[in-house]
Amino acid sequence: MKKNIIALSITMVFSIIVLFFIFKPVLQHPNAFLYSKSGDAQKSYFNFSYYLKYDEGIKHDGINYPYGEHLQYINSHPLYIQVLKFVDKHIYTISNHGVAILNLSMIISLILAIPFLFLILRKYSLPRWYAAVFAVILLFLTPQFDRIHGHFEMVYAFFLPMYWYLLIRWREGKKQILWGSLLVVAGLVGGFTSAYYAAFFTIFLLAVLFIDLWGNRKNLKAYWRTGLVLLIIALLPVIIVKGLVSATDWVSDRPDNPYGFYVYHANFLSIFLPFISPLKSLIGNYVNLDFQWEGRAYVGLPATLLAVSIFITGFYNLFNKKKVSWKIFLPEKKIHVYFYAAILVLLFSMCIPFKYGFGFLLDILPPVKQFRALGRFSWIFYYVFTVYAAYFYYRLYRLLKIKGMPLLGALVLIIVIGYWSIDAGTNIKRSTTGLFNKNDKLESTDEEYLSRFREAGVNPSDYQAILFLPFANTCGDKLLFEKGMNAFAEAMKCSYHTGIPIVQSFSPRLSFTQALSSIQMLADSCIQKTRLKDMNKKPLLLVCTKERMSKQEAWLQSKGKVFWEDKYITLSTLPLSVFHDSYKSWREDVENKKANLRGTGNILTDSDTKSIIYIDFEKNYSMIKFNGKGAFYKRRGEAELLNEVLDTSWQPGMYEISFWMYVDSRKYDMPKATIKISDTEGETIKEIRLNTREVHNIYNHWIRVSETIGLKPGFKLQLWVKGDYISIDDILVKPVDSDVIVKISDTLELFNNFPYRN
Repeated sequence: MKKNIIALSITMVFSIIVLFFIFKPVLQHPNAFLYSKSGDAQKSYFNFSYYLKYDEGIKHDGINYPYGEHLQYINSHPLYIQVLKFVDKHIYTISNHGVAILNLSMIISLILAIPFLFLILRKYSLPRWYAAVFAVILLFLTPQFDRIHGHFEMVYAFFLPMYWYLLIRWREGKKQILWGSLLVVAGLVGGFTSAYYAAFFTIFLLAVLFIDLWGNRKNLKAYWRTGLVLLIIALLPVIIVKGLVSATDWVSDRPDNPYGFYVYHANFLSIFLPFISPLKSLIGNYVNLDFQWEGRAYVGLPATLLAVSIFITGFYNLFNKKKVSWKIFLPEKKIHVYFYAAILVLLFSMCIPFKYGFGFLLDILPPVKQFRALGRFSWIFYYVFTVYAAYFYYRLYRLLKIKGMPLLGALVLIIVIGYWSIDAGTNIKRSTTGLFNKNDKLESTDEEYLSRFREAGVNPSDYQAILFLPFANTCGDKLLFEKGMNAFAEAMKCSYHTGIPIVQSFSPRLSFTQALSSIQMLADSCIQKTRLKDMNKKPLLLVCTKERMSKQEAWLQSKGKVFWEDKYITLSTLPLSVFHDSYKSWREDVENKKANLRGTGNILTDSDTKSIIYIDFEKNYSMIKFNGKGAFYKRRGEAELLNEVLDTSWQPGMYEISFWMYVDSRKYDMPKATIKISDTEGETIKEIRLNTREVHNIYNHWIRVSETIGLKPGFKLQLWVKGDYISIDDILVKPVDSDVIVKISDTLELFNNFPYRN
């Protein structure tokens, strides 16, 4: 025990020294640097720092104003930050140093992985010096180092080794209540850091349980009690985390079908091929050697060669009568359960069996598909397989030594340790490139930023929220606005220094209704902004970067009164009356124009009705409809919704085609819509892919898709839609400069395909 402590202490000191030189600038000035200025990184820094400075409880009020967001869904380290809030309130003021705390926490988390890696290696009878060396190598080779550029809670490399070590101790059968309790606590701490850690915990333990059940299949009566306890331990943390989050969540329509499940997974190349490989340059043009970054868990060259050796031996034995012994590759009894369990988890991280026709299993286990980055589960395989490989090479060294070849055995160890060290060093160098970025967004003092308000004689408390332009927001991977990420960074800076919350949010699990109402803030004047009903009467602070704006963004910016600007941004006052007055003006304009519209039936216009196409789908049954009795619906596939040959009565000119498409939460992404215009010979004149993802005109979970096209007699106009859960209603084709009213009922009309209620 004493020798273990000495060896571990030396290992810790060595690791701390290495980390000191890697992170020296941050350790000297922890609040002066941001590890990355990517969107994910700045969002993580802001969410953590704003909450530490201004908020309490489970709600983050800095984003998605006026509703806020649950801490568990926005990478804010919910449990850890509660501890920090207690320290700030009762022990020492730290609220202005969120960046420093987050930076240092990631470094400390790496150090905390060393003891668990060392103790795991020692559990497999590896000598202290060898365990010490490989604890350091495995830490610096870990794929979790990559996450330091944005997914900060994923950097905490101690969780997985801790889970494994505690599981080893529990399975030894001594003090099982103690080790079982520690396992559950560890799972809970991980789960309240990130939902992924709770999932890692459960998947790993369930895989171990499955292997145990298989190994004890002939003696289940003797094993069932142990298996039941392991099942309870595996499920308890994830049930508690999910239960508490659900019980405290004030939102019921969060997305549960995120994009990425079938994309961000691992494959064999992401495990056994380095991120930068000479092999790619040699044969990359002939063989696809690409893999998803989310699936990267490179085990190092020595472990890769071992895996290749196992594969070749198995392949040879499969096709030859004379078998080669597997004995040298078989993991010893202490590790074999984890070895085979890790292989099961690896297959899961590769989206197996789901991507091979078993996607229906996700309907049976819907929580599984909420983990968009399956590749992260390969980290479990990384730790287990590298420990197994380290054990294998040491056993090979001992075998060669016993057979009278000690020098060869020593040479093997030296080469193995050398190559693994090179891989670890390469990983560190690549992962820490571009790491030290000046913190010019979330500084510890607010003075510089607040001086802007003082110069203009403006008080930050006069504003209820920040709206930034160009616009950026997301909506459950359905609608997506990424153009305004620079403006988002400036808005986060302003929010952090003033305490004014932000209207928009980039939380992937944001309520659909709330996300849509945020996007709707930039809708045409024809649509009433539903979010305003939950706001007070104070104006908005408009934060605009000097980038290219859309027509609607430019209009909204022009309505603000600038009180401060430099060559990068402008700060403006935007009264809510801008939204109310523009909608009121539109309604008045409709009333004035209605008197000049003529027609028969339910369509009135100021142009020739023969140059208008309207399809209401009233005869199509659908549970989801924009208005009336019907709408087009298709579960999956492609459909032609419009096929019209324009006769001689059509006036040549520019036309608008518009229709309403439902934002269905049952699938990520939106259906694709395409317009095809052909001439009298059937030759395609134009084919246009319509924008169905970056749309602001939203009404009751429906978006208005539109496009301007040139038409003339003899042309054939087609509209095709392809995707999943397609719901379309009210297609209207009309001259651009005309007005059209479609009467739906006594209280509802469509004016140029915008709802108008009498």
